[in-house]
Amino acid sequence: MVADDARKLSTLDGALSRAGLAAFLAAFAPHATRRDRWVREAVKLDPPLRAVAGLFLLGERVPLAELPADVRAALPALAQAGPAHLDDENAELAGLSLFRPYGVWLLAEPPGPVHANAYFGPDSLALAMHATYRPGGTCLDLCAGPGFQGLVAAGRCASVTMVELTAEAAALAAVNATLNGVDDRVTVHVGDLYEPVAGQRYDHVVANVPFVPVPPGRPFPTPGAGGADGFEVARRVLDGLTAHLRDGGSAHLATMLLRGKDGLLLAGELADWARRSSCDLTVTVTAEIPATADSPLARATAEAIDRSSVNGGGAAELAEEVADHYADLGAVAATWAFMRVDHGGGRLAVTDLGGPGRRSPWVSMV
Repeated sequence: MVADDARKLSTLDGALSRAGLAAFLAAFAPHATRRDRWVREAVKLDPPLRAVAGLFLLGERVPLAELPADVRAALPALAQAGPAHLDDENAELAGLSLFRPYGVWLLAEPPGPVHANAYFGPDSLALAMHATYRPGGTCLDLCAGPGFQGLVAAGRCASVTMVELTAEAAALAAVNATLNGVDDRVTVHVGDLYEPVAGQRYDHVVANVPFVPVPPGRPFPTPGAGGADGFEVARRVLDGLTAHLRDGGSAHLATMLLRGKDGLLLAGELADWARRSSCDLTVTVTAEIPATADSPLARATAEAIDRSSVNGGGAAELAEEVADHYADLGAVAATWAFMRVDHGGGRLAVTDLGGPGRRSPWVSMV
């Protein structure tokens, strides 16, 4: 992005705040990023703010003349960067919404089933709450997507490096960094996990990894595809972690762990990794859902497979296949888990806030 376009894009923050969009978004709980709720409340807005909400939140094609002048002035730079489409009279976003979780402007896909590259969801919000950063430190954000974790880290860290597998999501992360005025301390790479940063070490590593368990041979959107047991990408992050984490640093991962009748299926593997790596690994389980064909997880996984397949076989049949796959692994439930890694004595500790029929204290898959 050329300097003049970056300067114009950075003015969008103030323009949207003056228009009232920041205040409108602040009226909702941070995890309530749902268009149906915005639509219900947007009827109460005055015409200029209603136009801004229509463009940035509701996926509408909006006449330029209805937008505040300073918002309108920043849109050509947003269009040049890719997220917006303009013609002589109208503007619209390219399948994105603009959120403001925890005070960070974030262009990303509207929350819902994972289907493309700019994923943002409740696990993204929860990981940002779980992660802690040393003021003035350095952070590596893996599987960065639209850059949310790195943008939160940039509020405390001196520098942030984001790595994203897809060029489209990496470009959006760079736009989001400019939109938040932190592009001077954020670097975005396209690549596979640690490959673009080989040999470099950081005070913090954060990763919202793809974690959906997918039956072998079935296609699935890249942002969610966690391999057969859902831990394939997280396993690779852990394998390369000690080579990239500075002494005294910490790492934070959001993932999914399958639970068997006698506990977490990967508990032994995680304990072995902690001992081999001389790291203390703390796992906090925040939600649990049954590994059955009628569960929301199985249904959502089946629907995503069906959308990704030429001949998927139908969502109902695929949900049964997904449930059978869980059973073959020995899983009776799936849990959302947040991991913290510190250099230490090689200990695994599990804080289990999930459990059958228990409502999550924060992140829920229901």
